[in-house]
Amino acid sequence: MSLQASFSENLIRLCGNADSVSAVAKATGINRQQFQRYVSGGSIPGKRNLRKICRYFRISEDELFGRRVEARSREEASDSHEHVRAMLKLIHSETRPSIPPGTYFTNFSVYHDRTSIVRSALFIRNEGNLTTFRRITGIGERRGSWWSQFFGDHNGVVVERAHWLYFIALNSRANREPTMMVVRWLSGSQFLLGGQAMISGSVGPSAAAVVISPSKPGTTPTAAIRASHAYSVDGPGIEQFVVDALDEQAKLLIDNVRRPDLRVRAVARRGHR
Repeated sequence: MSLQASFSENLIRLCGNADSVSAVAKATGINRQQFQRYVSGGSIPGKRNLRKICRYFRISEDELFGRRVEARSREEASDSHEHVRAMLKLIHSETRPSIPPGTYFTNFSVYHDRTSIVRSALFIRNEGNLTTFRRITGIGERRGSWWSQFFGDHNGVVVERAHWLYFIALNSRANREPTMMVVRWLSGSQFLLGGQAMISGSVGPSAAAVVISPSKPGTTPTAAIRASHAYSVDGPGIEQFVVDALDEQAKLLIDNVRRPDLRVRAVARRGHR
């Protein structure tokens, strides 16, 4: 079933549970004839009218275009979003993390390919006490390459705990998977952060070493996005100090994976006595 047909079918079902199509059109403030075209599958609403319809039926846009939806009661909608509101309230109460707003690059390296580095554009901004970010990956990547599977537009928040910065996001592209980077300011550097990340591609999640570096002064968002692709560690595209820092983070990542958890083993031995 096409996206347009699925939308029309869902809208017909939703309107069938309401008083009438005319009543829904009037309540949403959408022209009656235009709304009828939505119902008949003649057209799909723009963002403004789409928000009005979703707000009226208390459903998300994804649900409206899904295979089957039912309008939620006010109580159901309130209950289902209560935990989300609690989480947002907690996030908005945060103090700002130590990374200033601006344009950055995230540089990734995976343990089974130490010969290449993938770079993505990272845009950070402050909204009150909240620090948000957008990370764009793979726009400039050559199709068919191993790194091209990590194409994404990640939007999320930055939270700092015990000198570690957590970049928590959802990818609005591809599989819409959650992603997270955990980094801290590197010793001896006032402008590099390093740590680990969990990224997802067509083969599933992968652990990666990551270094966040500031872009050069005057770098435009377009230029940063165009630079978002894979580079050879021996090539001229990535600064040598970034390559060295990323190599160190990759070694730490491998050590963490290989390091035995002696505490778990000790507990296990005591359990068998």
